[in-house]
Amino acid sequence: MLSSVSIWVIFALYLGFMLTIAVIENKRSQNNNARKFATAGGSIKWPILVMTYLASLMSTWVFFAGPGAYYRGGIGYWASELSYICLLPVIMHFVMNKVWVTNSIRHYTTPADFYYDRFKSPVLRLVLALVFLSASFPYVTSVLIAIAKAAEIATGGAASYKNVVIIVGLVIVLYVMIGGLKSIAITDTIQGLVYISILWIIVIACLFAAFGGSIPTAVSTIWDNTRSWFSYPGPDAWVPYSARFGYPFSCAIGWTVMLPHVFIRSGYSGESLDTQRKTMIITPFLQALVWTGTMLIGMVSIALLPGLSSSDSEYLIPYLIENVISGIHPVAAVLLMIGFFVGAVSVGITTADSFLLVSGSIISNDIISKTLHIKLSDKQQMLSIRAVIAVIGVVSIIMALNPPDLIFTLIMFAIALVMPLFPILVLGIYWKRATKQAAVVASIVGTALVLMTYFVWNMGGNWYGAFGFFGSLICMVVISLFTKQDEQDSYEFYEALKTGEQTYYEK
Repeated sequence: MLSSVSIWVIFALYLGFMLTIAVIENKRSQNNNARKFATAGGSIKWPILVMTYLASLMSTWVFFAGPGAYYRGGIGYWASELSYICLLPVIMHFVMNKVWVTNSIRHYTTPADFYYDRFKSPVLRLVLALVFLSASFPYVTSVLIAIAKAAEIATGGAASYKNVVIIVGLVIVLYVMIGGLKSIAITDTIQGLVYISILWIIVIACLFAAFGGSIPTAVSTIWDNTRSWFSYPGPDAWVPYSARFGYPFSCAIGWTVMLPHVFIRSGYSGESLDTQRKTMIITPFLQALVWTGTMLIGMVSIALLPGLSSSDSEYLIPYLIENVISGIHPVAAVLLMIGFFVGAVSVGITTADSFLLVSGSIISNDIISKTLHIKLSDKQQMLSIRAVIAVIGVVSIIMALNPPDLIFTLIMFAIALVMPLFPILVLGIYWKRATKQAAVVASIVGTALVLMTYFVWNMGGNWYGAFGFFGSLICMVVISLFTKQDEQDSYEFYEALKTGEQTYYEK
């Protein structure tokens, strides 16, 4: 529908705009140390924090995996999404706000810094660094796949998938290496507003083109032809009882707070505790707005195009534009296809840039400086972060050149991997009896259980990270009861937590 030239022009203008912001913000912020570069030094105000947090969560799900998931899973799948979104304020209040007040005193850079400050275990730091990095690769890869597929579909195959992956990947890497978190947060805010607007424009256009704007008519059509969409386990029998628990449970924890780039935003980057509170209250409403839009696209698609394969269902938006809207209004179809491509690029980049940045700081800080004990100056540390960003970007490009059938699979595997780290976080905050020996075993056993869930027992598509979570929880409790750790190891941590609470909670 679009020419290959038009895609490259759009992309060049879009990336030019982003790189300009990165250069300007880099000069203005003077990102001359790793912490400021990676976390914005706890200086992000609440409107920007809300949008960068939201944009980092959305990923390629919005324009690809999400509509397809609602197509295959039905209305019950949407209910499971909303069930865990409402848990965000609870988790933020009892966990991530505690992380924030401690960070305000101790000044962390990576997620593992918080754990190390509590448990004083170099082994735990290394294990966590490896787990967080392992979660980063599939996420960045899924973004490159989605953007390249969007270009390929929008041009009817005229744009080379391989060329788009390589060029887009290299430009994203360059952008992240220049800007740091502050510039990423600003562009995330702009891009978030762009893709939410485009999403709802596409939703409304498809509803009007197919059903005259009437949701009841669409619902009636589905009721007559695909009634299973309104009940478990959905049209593709895709939401069995195990997944009804495993999916929202994993997302409520793994996706909402434990992915490394989200951990940084929800725990380290906010300007104040008031910023934290506004983020935890406003974000669920915006999440529900986005998920409802993607659900409506899945609903319209199942009404008009029942029987699509799982892989085809991940490309519902261009399917609708090309097969429904183009026959009614060709010009509108072209504009919407441009919107689809821009939306896919914007929502993808907001996740890829975040993952690349935090991955660079993890390797530079947790592995090179803290594990290998290689002393680096601020300048050398910044160079090492940027070098790591480049390496991870190149590896993700190589992975994206041979993609899996479902982008959904990559995203959910990344979420599952970080699930076992949550019990260690919570017990580390609230239970002084928790020991570093338990934390090390829990992180290893929990991760192993997630890998076995996927690659040995073949239950990853239903349980995701649940087995790893409970295995980690059991190990933390049992081993802590049978081991001891010097109280001095966690003394400074708890003093910082106490001071932070007195400073911010008792105002």
